[in-house]
Amino acid sequence: MSNISIIFISFILILPFVCSIHFKITSFNQSSQIAYQGDAKPKKSVDLTHINFTCRAGWVTYGKEIPLWDPAIGKPSDFTTRFSFRIDTKRQKYGNYGQGFAFFIAPARIKMPPNSAGGFLGLFNQTHLKSSPYPLVHVEFDTFSNPEWDPTDMKSHVGINNNSLVSANVTSWNATLHSKDVARVVIFYDSVRRNLSVSWSYNKTSDPNESSSLSYIIDLSKVLPPEVTMGFSASSGSFSEGNRLLSWKYSSKLEPRDLKKIETDRKVMIIGSSVAGFVLLTFVVISLTVFLRRKQRKKRAEEEASLISINDDLERGAGPKKFSYKDLVTAANNFSDDRKLGEGGFGAVYKGYLTGRVGAEGSLVERVWEFYGKGDVMEVVDEKLRVDGFDEKEAECLMVVGLWCAHPDRNERPSIKQAIQVLNLEAPLPRLPNKMPVATYHVSSSSNGTSVSSGGDHNCYVSSSSGTVTFSSAQVGR
Repeated sequence: MSNISIIFISFILILPFVCSIHFKITSFNQSSQIAYQGDAKPKKSVDLTHINFTCRAGWVTYGKEIPLWDPAIGKPSDFTTRFSFRIDTKRQKYGNYGQGFAFFIAPARIKMPPNSAGGFLGLFNQTHLKSSPYPLVHVEFDTFSNPEWDPTDMKSHVGINNNSLVSANVTSWNATLHSKDVARVVIFYDSVRRNLSVSWSYNKTSDPNESSSLSYIIDLSKVLPPEVTMGFSASSGSFSEGNRLLSWKYSSKLEPRDLKKIETDRKVMIIGSSVAGFVLLTFVVISLTVFLRRKQRKKRAEEEASLISINDDLERGAGPKKFSYKDLVTAANNFSDDRKLGEGGFGAVYKGYLTGRVGAEGSLVERVWEFYGKGDVMEVVDEKLRVDGFDEKEAECLMVVGLWCAHPDRNERPSIKQAIQVLNLEAPLPRLPNKMPVATYHVSSSSNGTSVSSGGDHNCYVSSSSGTVTFSSAQVGR
């Protein structure tokens, strides 16, 4: 499985379950999606407060929870809501009216607080003055100035409020000029820029000196729960006012989900992430195993190639000589006792001849004999042998017996019994010449058979049809 496949699977497993949600209501008495509280009464439009009654409040809310942000990813969604409303100020005595109309977002399944008429806009009350007991964001079209929390330099205003009667951002608004005119409002939330913006216009009235938009930077995922209630609230105080909702449209990209489904989605994402992580870990382990095995095979191949090269060098005589076990068996006559030169903390020594390799053996004997003649035979001992337990006396004995057994004159060589006695330190070391004796060869014209004789000077004569070979040596002790 490739890395791309694993990433794709992981992405599919943790992909949030999203789709668009939208509704459009143009006639409230025919919609089963709307809930009413307080003085709100459904007709084709909805009167939240009646023009003839004071100190009243009413709510219109969407009947189902609306998802505002996905807890799986912690990111709010873009949403857009459009609505139209009308405020009737109906000039009262002294020209007073109130209190206002608002769009709000609050936790799901909340109820309108008691005693929330007047300047509380149906959202607050005396118990929770200025601050709501639950998270609350609202856009208010406030028609009456309450000096305790409203701007003192403007009678009516539009404001964006974050859990407070005090607006976070505000602009002046002439409610009297637009009385009974239809106001059309668009509220948009940009989840990337965390920007909540509101703009409005009227069917008939306008004032070029009057602002018609407002915005406020707020992260709704930090302020409000994942699922919310959205709706409208209005109130009247000591002076009456008619507040009527005419239409409402809403759209977003989050699918409504109940809490159980959200929890299920979380579990699915956790399991999916775990599975994806396990698959990725397995892939890494398998890849690492394959890599190491390939590396080991490559190393073995290089070692074999190097060994072949070394063997080639050996065959060409470019390095130390290599002998097969078969060759050694043949040269030592199957390691027979008559070929054994001696035995000791180092093993047994055998003599033998290999075709084409006598020179190397002769060179070794000559070298050892040379140091023997100087009285310093231990100089030829390999330093690697000088470890704990190394016995110089045994080593000297072994080398001298070796020279004795390799004597050019076979008549001067010891018997097996003599060699073993010396190796076992049961007999003294033999006295050998300081210089290695030189073998001499005499060719005879005799062609009649073969004869062997030995003189008193320990010369050995071997006669054959092809000639006579003579080995000469000095008198040595036995």
